[in-house]
Amino acid sequence: PLSERLSPTEVSLLLNRYFQEMNEIIFRYNGTLDKYIGDAIMAIFGAPVEREDDPERAILAALEMRQTMAKMGKEALPHRMLEIRLGINTGTVVAGNLGSPRRMDYTVIGDVVNTASRLEKMAKRNQILIGEGTFECVKDKFRIKKVGEKSVKGKKQSVTVYEVLGLL
Repeated sequence: PLSERLSPTEVSLLLNRYFQEMNEIIFRYNGTLDKYIGDAIMAIFGAPVEREDDPERAILAALEMRQTMAKMGKEALPHRMLEIRLGINTGTVVAGNLGSPRRMDYTVIGDVVNTASRLEKMAKRNQILIGEGTFECVKDKFRIKKVGEKSVKGKKQSVTVYEVLGLL
């Protein structure tokens, strides 16, 4: 981990730059920043405003994020690439303000969200993995390779996983 090789100040500066760069990409593609989970970012495309091309814009953002991370890695740590893993899934979610009177956050929950998280954890370095729902929406717009059927924590049935390789 970077925290073992960099000072706390260096880690903080690098993370803040990472969050800033990734957030700009999310917003450029009309995504919504949901939350930070450690050094991970959860973004939403399609809520609160749904657009027909949400899956496409999510993948375009992911491709740009991967490219930006490679550039940041060369600048910040020339001896070691920074890594990014991305998981994207498409489907119906519960969206809204959730929490308590003391703390309320707009977020999305549901099986689609959980599967996206599992795809991200399953991804290898610099890999963009998508689920079947996303694949069906974008299969004619990107170079995509079928990874196969994978068992996913919390699901009885395996899910079909695809890797986004790039633009057509």
